[in-house]
Amino acid sequence: MTQIHVAPHKHRVPAEHRVLGLDRRTWPPALFVVAVFLVMTIVIPRVDAAIDLNDPVLAGEQLAITDSIVLTPATGWNVEEGFRVSADGRRHGDATISASGVTFAVATDSFDGTPDELLDQVEKVTSRTDDPTFRVDGDRTTLTTDSGETGVAQPYSSVNGDGVVAAFVLADTGLKITAYGPPTQMTAATDDVQTMIASIRTVDGSNA
Repeated sequence: MTQIHVAPHKHRVPAEHRVLGLDRRTWPPALFVVAVFLVMTIVIPRVDAAIDLNDPVLAGEQLAITDSIVLTPATGWNVEEGFRVSADGRRHGDATISASGVTFAVATDSFDGTPDELLDQVEKVTSRTDDPTFRVDGDRTTLTTDSGETGVAQPYSSVNGDGVVAAFVLADTGLKITAYGPPTQMTAATDDVQTMIASIRTVDGSNA
């Protein structure tokens, strides 16, 4: 018996849905992806750069993270949260500063483990609660501040942009440090970020 082979039917997009040979029904999802990309990489950084700074850091200023830990922000960055070191040493707390689309934040809590253990905890909590899109993208590296404190850091990516997360343990205080922003802006801010992390140090509590 002779077998008849029937060529498979090739689906053809109806004429009313075609524009230049393309299925116009696929355009909305594709345009949405393009729009999100443009907003994250072009619009937000430009808007941020155009906004006048409300509280720019002046040369030599420091932020009091705790009553005995200080940070020297890069000159010109904007203080969004935090307290400058004052003579009475009464005001201190977590800090957030920003510049050109990049955000640098320091948060503290009691911790009696190692910097590696703290970073493990930070990554676990961040990926589960703070940012489900958080994803580690590279190997851990050892950091040493100008005052000799040792910590660890690891690059990551998320919906917020590229970033780096670092951890230090000073006495019984754990420090979580994050810096993130669009890839181009993060690259431009690398030196400032590294310098600010290196500036973290402990001081006499009466001077912070």
